Formats: sequence, C-alpha cells, structure tokens
Amino acid sequence: MITNEMMFYGGIVIAAAALAAGIVCLLTLKIKKTKLDAQLDEEYGEEVCCV
Repeated sequence: MITNEMMFYGGIVIAAAALAAGIVCLLTLKIKKTKLDAQLDEEYGEEVCCV
C-alpha cells in the first residue's frame, strides 16, 4: 500500500522532473530560434523596423 509520505515525496519528484523538462524544452527552443533567425537573415537580409 502507498503511504501518504510516499505519495508526498513522489509528487515532489514528479514536479521537479516536470520543471527540469520544461527548462530543457525552453533552452532547446531558444537555440532553434537563434539558428532560424540567423538563417533567415542570411537568406532574406536583416529585418527592417518601421518605427
């Protein structure tokens, strides 16, 4: 039988794992965005802001 303590600590472990996975996903997306922006600048030129 699962005790209350095991459920509590299991929840903490799952939350920490989800947080770590979220950080990894954000870093991966940031790297991909940087590479895509560089490729688009190379192919189409720098973005011109119309302010």
